[in-house]
This record gives sequence, C-alpha cells and structure tokens, in this order.
Amino acid sequence: MEIGFVGAGKMAGTLINKVDAVDDATITGICDVNEAAALEAAEPRGATVYTDHETLYAEESLDAVFLAIPPFAYDDQASLAAEHGIDVFVEKPVALKPDQGRETLAAIEETDILTGTGYVFRYDELTDVALELLEDREISLLNGRYWSGLLASSWGNELDLSGGEIVTRTTHIYDTIRYLGGDVEQVSANGTDRLGTDGIDYPDATAARLDHENGIVSTVSSGVTSPEWVAELDVLGDDVSLRLDYAAQELTGTVAGDEIHYEFATDRYGREVEAFLDAVRSGDRSHVRSEFADALRTLSLNWTVIDAAETGEIATVGETRRS
Repeated sequence: MEIGFVGAGKMAGTLINKVDAVDDATITGICDVNEAAALEAAEPRGATVYTDHETLYAEESLDAVFLAIPPFAYDDQASLAAEHGIDVFVEKPVALKPDQGRETLAAIEETDILTGTGYVFRYDELTDVALELLEDREISLLNGRYWSGLLASSWGNELDLSGGEIVTRTTHIYDTIRYLGGDVEQVSANGTDRLGTDGIDYPDATAARLDHENGIVSTVSSGVTSPEWVAELDVLGDDVSLRLDYAAQELTGTVAGDEIHYEFATDRYGREVEAFLDAVRSGDRSHVRSEFADALRTLSLNWTVIDAAETGEIATVGETRRS
C-alpha cells in the first residue's frame, strides 16, 4: 500500500512511525506547509516532499492518506482525497466546526471511500476488556474526567482556532462515553475562570451533564491547570463498577462481587493505524471503530457542551450557536 501524509508535526510523527511498522505499507509522499518539517519526515523514508495536498494527490498513486493537522487548518484535504478515491484517516478532531465537518462528510459519502479517525481510546485494551465485562449488563452512569496542563501549541489557546481543551483533548473522554453509552441527546454545562489562567480565551475548567438517548446519564469534567495528566472514566451499572484509567493504563473495579484489576501496556496508536490499514487492504470497514461520520457526532457533542457552558442553558446536541 502506498501511503501519503498531510501534516508533518508531532502527531503526524507518531502516526508516521506506526505506519512504518506495517510491513506492506510504504509512505511515498509527505506534505506540510512547512517544507522543512516535511523534508525532515520524508528524507529518511525516501518519500517525496510536497507543500500542498492537491499536488500530493495528483502526483502520487495513493491507497490512503493520513491527515494530521491543526483544527484551524482543515479545508478540503479530506473531501479532495475523496474525489481522488483515496481512503482517508483523519486525526481528531475531524474538523474545527460541525458545519465544516458535515460538508466534508457529504463529499465522502458521494464517493464511498473508507475513513478512519483518531479516537484512539477506542483501540485501547482497557476499552476492549471493559466492553467484555459490560456485555449483557445495563449501564446507568458514566463519569469521565480529563485534567491536564495548558496545550503546548499557541493556537490551542484560542477557542476559534482549536475548539479549546474540550475539542482537542477531553474529546477523547466524550467519544469513549458515546462508544460505551450511546449517543447523547441533551447537555447542560458550566465553565469557570476562577483561576484566571493567562493565555487562554476559554474556561479553566468545565463540568457537563449528558442525557443519553437511551436514558443513561453521564458527567464529564475537564481542566487545564492540573499538575498531572488525568484521563479516567468510571462506569456504574447492574452489579458492576469499573474505572478505566487511560493515563495509568489500569482497569479496576468489581463485577458481580468479584474484584478485578488489569494492567496494560497498550500501543493504542499502533492498533489504531493497523486497524485502518487492515480495512484499506481488505475493504472491510468493520476493522475501523470510528469512521468520519461517527467522529463528527463527537465533534457536535463537544461544541454543544461549549455552547451550554457559555449560555448556562440546556442544549440539544447539534443545535448550537457555534456551527
């Protein structure tokens, strides 16, 4: 398989290394508006350097392309790949705003290309085992949190360039909640600037309540002033209580009175890339756990939370002021 990359930054570098480990995948072209960054990634692999994705698509015979660029940089990278019949993997978030994502989805659905997205917690073994333990058990409550420091990139400090902390990072928790508990119908949320963190134009911390379509309730908290990375999800249900700790790579809790404790060393990014390329190779979409359309529902949920926190009103998912 001949693979292209749009983006040559930190996240792209992680995905490039994982593609390198797949025996029948060869990276033939790397594109970045920063030519030096593209050259640094391309040279060790003998790949061709590009500074615009249109030329990459036109000159390379790509089986698939990975898009790993900042949210504000999304334009027609995915839709043009669809026009060329190139399967596409889009690192999360899949667009900056939902309306933009819906336009891209329309182009994807016209050509029926295969898509994958970077909701990597879905590929973690913690999630796999939790799904097995929860099989045939009703869930009543999901409680997630993603606490960390400020984003490293300056664009991450501006809501209209990045979507803020919720769209760039806590989105993983919101997505995993959807994966385990189903789609969300309504949201209420509050944000605080109590600490007055310099450099960002969105809340220091946000707490949200989610009402799922199936009756499950969830809560999610996020913040950018934590001295340590916390990424956890608690699940409460029928004679089951679980904690998925994605930072510590541990799954603990009780099921039917039995204590459980699993520790993992999951290469979740490797599993994510392998699953997408397995799908490209075989044409079997079932390898992919988050296609573009599904990831777009997580993005819509994220912006609904942001909107609800700003207005203090209950918001219906998808019906936000920020499209």
